[in-house]
Amino acid sequence: MTTKSKPTLQDVARLAGVSGMTVSRALTKPDKVSDQTRQRIEQAVRELGYVPNLAASQLVTRRSGIIGALITTITNPILATTIETLQQGLARAGFHLLIGETRFSQEEEGKLLRAFLGRQLDGLILAYGYHSAETLELLQGTDIPLIELWDLPEGDAPREPVGQVVGFSNWAAGAAAGRHLVDCGYRRPAFFGYDDERENLRFAGFREAVMAGLGVEPLRLNTSPVPHIDDGVDVVQRIARGEIDCDGAFFTNDMPAIGALFTCQRLGLSVPGQLGICGFGDLPISRVATPSLTSVRIPAEQVANATVDLLCQRIRGEGEAHAQVDVGCELIARESTALSR
Repeated sequence: MTTKSKPTLQDVARLAGVSGMTVSRALTKPDKVSDQTRQRIEQAVRELGYVPNLAASQLVTRRSGIIGALITTITNPILATTIETLQQGLARAGFHLLIGETRFSQEEEGKLLRAFLGRQLDGLILAYGYHSAETLELLQGTDIPLIELWDLPEGDAPREPVGQVVGFSNWAAGAAAGRHLVDCGYRRPAFFGYDDERENLRFAGFREAVMAGLGVEPLRLNTSPVPHIDDGVDVVQRIARGEIDCDGAFFTNDMPAIGALFTCQRLGLSVPGQLGICGFGDLPISRVATPSLTSVRIPAEQVANATVDLLCQRIRGEGEAHAQVDVGCELIARESTALSR
């Protein structure tokens, strides 16, 4: 029985009519090769079933071609958009994206980080800015380019970033929602979110805006760590039973806000008349819901594109190790808070 030999890089080069060096460049740095040449090489790779020897390539280039990303949850549509844009941008630059999901668990983040660091990553992306002491020690002990997403350092005791940061002000996002509910005429605004560092900053902004506008302390109730549509269902059911006294609600994720909106419709509560609802994230469903949902928009694609640019710069040995990019946030006012008093 004869064993079929595996196709080599030189086989690909001969079929594509280019040099072996050009094939290597097309596979590792596709942006350095013309579209026409790259397409011929990709066709030859498919026809031959060629699989690059990444281990050998790594010995030569001292690069793995892999970027790791630790994501809090892949079910969040904002993060899904971010991941998709990251993957596309990194692929154009010749990198592959390796994803791990922490589910907001610092213990899981530590486990995944150890596994990732053992794979000789060229760069690391963390979609959360707050880490355990053990994780911080691991991060500070590595010299690979590192970018934290979403959370700018802020507050009375701002955290110390372990790398570059691309994000927005959680305080400003909360303040925007609080000011909007007050300006729309709501007199008993409430905040619904999880009790962690980033959501505490959103509440601080929300509280300051409400206190400045109404002189009252806003209600705060905690929801589950992984935002879920059922959180909003539970809140509205409790409002209907008289257990929660509020006329304006800010949910720190659009999914609970949508759950609240649908539950109000099912129970006959008027939105925005009896309850104004504001979400966070501006998901596509927010624009087409009836009534349409007011939400705080974060430019996910801008976050991802800025991350790719900064990461590629750092891999090339350029740029500042602790640069920060503020992409901002924007409150998108829609029908769910259109109260007039």
